[in-house]
This record gives sequence, C-alpha cells and structure tokens, in this order.
Amino acid sequence: MVWPVALFITLGLMACANPTSEQEFNGTPLKSGDIAPNFALSDQADRSVSLESLKGQVVVLTFLYTNCPDVCPIVTSRLREVQMLLESDADDARFVAVSVDPDRDTVGSAQEYLDKWGLSTNWHFLVGDRLELEEVWKAYYVDPAVSDHDPLESGRASPTPEPRGAIDALSAEIAKHYLVIHSTPVFLIDREGRRRVVFTPPLEPEEVAADIRRLLDSG
Repeated sequence: MVWPVALFITLGLMACANPTSEQEFNGTPLKSGDIAPNFALSDQADRSVSLESLKGQVVVLTFLYTNCPDVCPIVTSRLREVQMLLESDADDARFVAVSVDPDRDTVGSAQEYLDKWGLSTNWHFLVGDRLELEEVWKAYYVDPAVSDHDPLESGRASPTPEPRGAIDALSAEIAKHYLVIHSTPVFLIDREGRRRVVFTPPLEPEEVAADIRRLLDSG
C-alpha cells in the first residue's frame, strides 16, 4: 500500500510544537486542542454511533472495508493485539472502524467481518451511504479510490495469516471484486473527544497500547 503524500503533509502540519508531555507518545502527537470532528453512522448491530456518544472513553479510530484482501486484515490483526495487550484497560477504550466502501459494506457484512475476527466487545464497524462517509473521510484525511487491479497477483501485498479461514475466503474471491485503495491512519481520541495521536502502518501493537494507556491515565 502506497500512502498518499498529502496525508503525511497534513498530519505533519497538525503535529506542531507540542508540550513536553506530548513527546512521550509513540505515535505522532497532534494538537491537544484539536477536537475530533463528530459524525454519526450505523454500526454492525444497526445502532447509531457517534463520536459524541463515546466521550469518556479513549477511541481508536481507523478506516477499513470488509472485502479488503491486504492492508485491512493486517490493521485489524494488529488492533486485535492492541486490545488483548490492554487487558482490563480495554473496558475504557472503543475501537471504531469506518467503512471506505459504501457500495458493498452493510450492517450485515460489518457484523460478519467482526465475527470472523472474534471482535464482539468494544468494537464498532460503522457503515453509511456515500455522502455520509465522504464527510468523515474528508475530516480524517482519507481519500479512497476504486481500482480493479489485484495487488495479490503483482506480489505487492500479502495478507496477514490471521484468522486463516477468513483471509483465505477473502483472497479466493478477490478476482470477483474491485479493490478500494485507501490510507489507514489510526487516530487516538482522548476521553474529552480531542484528536491526540495518529499512527500509520506498520503498527506496533505494544506502542499503540502504551499510548492508549497514557490517554486513559491522563483522565
């Protein structure tokens, strides 16, 4: 996956001179006063979920789609490791994935995706129509593009081996589906709804978990 230059430029500008305490983060620290743009979408249980409704918890926000054969399974696998590393602290964190494929991602496919990964607790896979999702993509510097090129054929991508059955099924179907090329930033949003830290793949679960704990401990 080639990450858009614009994403790094934008995030670099956001990560301006921060207080010394901000430098303790493993990810890229963002302006502590930057309130995360709010949005409301439907999750895998067809419940309306907004960032506003998640205040009081640390939100781990990323962007995925259910038919993805390469980067999304890798990011999902790493974030599942993060959740496991947090142990009891995971109760105060919410993992939120926003779809980048409004034409195929549905409430049902979002539920199936999370079920395959064993992610039923503290996860919301959010879906919506194109107009709703485009507003979220724009606010978080994600610019999905449809491609009919299969990265698995060219050797540019190799899916993570976990969970084996789910990835094998996705790979077997890849020729029948178009791909969505997109960046996969992982934002950490603090209890007050401020966008504090961003990670870009490759993710190190231990580093992400440590930054989540810093935000939890800071109140």
